[in-house]
Amino acid sequence: MKKNTFLLIAIFFWIPIVAQVSSKGEQYSIDKKVEYYLGSIDIAGISICASFDSLSKIRSYANRFPNISNQALTYINNGNRVQFKIRTKLLSGIKNYRFAVVDDLKNTLLSGRLEDLTFNKHGLFGYIAELPITEIRNKTISVTLYNEKDPSEQGSVIIYNTAIPKTDIIFLGRELIDRSNRSAVEMKTDASKIILDNDVTGLKVAVRKNDYSSIYSLLVKEKETGNIVFKSNSWNYSFYTVDGIEQPNISIGRENFKNSGEYEIIIRPQLENMTEQEMESSSFRQNVKIQIDRTFSMQDMIMWSLSLIIIFSIISFLLIYVLRRRNRKKIREESLNKKISETKLISIQAQLNPHFLFNSLASIQSFINNNDVDNANRYLSKFARLTRNVLDSESVNTLTDERNLLTDYLQMEQLRFGFEYAIDVSDLDPNNIEIPTMLLQPLVENAIKHGISELKERGKVSLYFERKESDMVITIFDNGRGYDIAHTPFGLGIRLTNERIQLWNELHPETNIFIDTESKSTGTCVSLIFKNWLL
Repeated sequence: MKKNTFLLIAIFFWIPIVAQVSSKGEQYSIDKKVEYYLGSIDIAGISICASFDSLSKIRSYANRFPNISNQALTYINNGNRVQFKIRTKLLSGIKNYRFAVVDDLKNTLLSGRLEDLTFNKHGLFGYIAELPITEIRNKTISVTLYNEKDPSEQGSVIIYNTAIPKTDIIFLGRELIDRSNRSAVEMKTDASKIILDNDVTGLKVAVRKNDYSSIYSLLVKEKETGNIVFKSNSWNYSFYTVDGIEQPNISIGRENFKNSGEYEIIIRPQLENMTEQEMESSSFRQNVKIQIDRTFSMQDMIMWSLSLIIIFSIISFLLIYVLRRRNRKKIREESLNKKISETKLISIQAQLNPHFLFNSLASIQSFINNNDVDNANRYLSKFARLTRNVLDSESVNTLTDERNLLTDYLQMEQLRFGFEYAIDVSDLDPNNIEIPTMLLQPLVENAIKHGISELKERGKVSLYFERKESDMVITIFDNGRGYDIAHTPFGLGIRLTNERIQLWNELHPETNIFIDTESKSTGTCVSLIFKNWLL
């Protein structure tokens, strides 16, 4: 009875233990569904791959060893077992090759000739052979393939299966400009504050070498802004040695330090399958104060001066180009406006001529109706000469020509109304002064029609051409009864004359024409002021 009880108790406790061992056995079993290519080893036609147990966490695989083409690195964590596999495209390619699996204590775990392995045909890679399963817990394992007849023809893969350690900065100094065109590094013990002056090209940072050196990246963070101003994992393995071993180092150019202030240098691992927390636990940080102290050399001053000259020249060229383009546009617009105004002037002149002809023909008709043949003939004779001169004249006339036109017109009208007239240009040089053609005729016609037509022989019209400094003043005076300027309707001739003056002033802003009319019971005086006409 006691034996049976003891047996039941033993079975009760044994079953969970067996189940736990069985579960661990499954976890430690090789996951043959997943194979990892471990990287190039520079042996033609032969490569190494591996399958790991299900608890292994693959950090990064098939990494090239810095500066060494025939070594590849793989980083895992929590690994227990691995099964290495050899691939070859042709079985003839494995002749004379051997393999060796060694741990970090230099213990040879597996070795032999590739020809002694059993290779099975593989659809993708040609042939593949599996090595025995190897325990790798907390170990660094290397697999080396080499030609036994030529040991220099070899390659290896290394699997790191340990926690990634922190490294530390063992040197931080300034890189100086060497006058012999070679880089020089300042060996300084205290690097808590670094001054970047004209002789400094940047910083040199060296870290302590370990098995994981190739996976570290160096970052520089500006503390005030939090910005990463520099990042690199291009480690150089020359310049700095400890106990004869070259330590990885990186140069940081001074152009990365834009501002004086505190910066943080961070050395941290960079693997694909690491969390931020895992990377931070393996990171090293060091603060450094950077002071940018730049003084300008003569060469700098020359370069700055040349730069300013070039910039100023470019700005000046662009400014001149813009101003010229604007001026050309303005000139085109002014030219267009001038042509429009000139066209309007010609149009007004064309309207004045028929108006003048119509009034003259009306006067001739009046003589004919009154059977005054002699005066009609005289009027026709003067009218013919006046008409020929008007039609042949340009847009402007000399004072001499304009005086002649006015004389012919006044003599024509004198035949009808018998008034007296006078034209005085004694103060001027009439042959060298020009005014718009037939500008005065409508004003003279208005003086006759509204001023002296009823006075007959007692009427008088006087025209005076005078100089007032640089201006020319023409005054038309009649001794008529006067009229109310504001309420007297003027004919087409006066309206067209005012339009001509307005257009002339638009075309010639430096030589404007102003007209002023003053009318009293004793007569009317019309003054035309030609500004700056005699300059």
